[in-house]
Amino acid sequence: MIQRRSLRLKGLLIAVAAFALCVAGFLALIISAGRPREDVSLDFDCHFLVRGCSDSTSAAVVGEVYSAGGAGFLYGDSVILACYYTKADARRVCSLMEQAGEEVFVLSRSFENFTLRGDDARLAEKVKGNAETAQSAARLLYDTANGLERGGMSQTAAKANLKGVSDALEGLISSNEEGLFDRWDRTLEPIARQARERARGILFAKDVRYLQVSLSCALLDMKACF
Repeated sequence: MIQRRSLRLKGLLIAVAAFALCVAGFLALIISAGRPREDVSLDFDCHFLVRGCSDSTSAAVVGEVYSAGGAGFLYGDSVILACYYTKADARRVCSLMEQAGEEVFVLSRSFENFTLRGDDARLAEKVKGNAETAQSAARLLYDTANGLERGGMSQTAAKANLKGVSDALEGLISSNEEGLFDRWDRTLEPIARQARERARGILFAKDVRYLQVSLSCALLDMKACF
């Protein structure tokens, strides 16, 4: 008899707890639905030409890629040689390198949209503006690297482009006064600094590609900063 009462009491407590959880979840849903929210989206696709590596070989592969004229940017378990903004361009170069005996492949990634909620939602347009500026800067670096590689751009013009990129990124950082941008600003700072430093010396296409890849990867991973 006592055991039956104990089981009934236990069952009642479980039912009460389950009901309380349902109520709490329902209230949280109502509160969340009433909070402002804004989506941040960007039409930005990257197609990386990469070589695979492991922890033990990454340093050697980075060195080989850079020495051969590639960006030499370590990204997860791959080393990026170059970044293209159309899949056709990436596949064309990949095919040529494969025919030459190179073990390379194309890694494609797209900007991952995210949502700002509550008080942060009011800054959505500013976040989008940051993304669009970074995208424009990355494309300028891409054009600059190609210009240097093909001999159609002077050192003076290339340096002016890098200074422009540095100015644009530093401008974003100085205007991003809200705490929401702290992680994003810390991501941009070394890229802006490297662009300015590179512009003081002789520019090589591979160094500009490194900056382009750095900024492109930062933009693809922007969601993690917010």
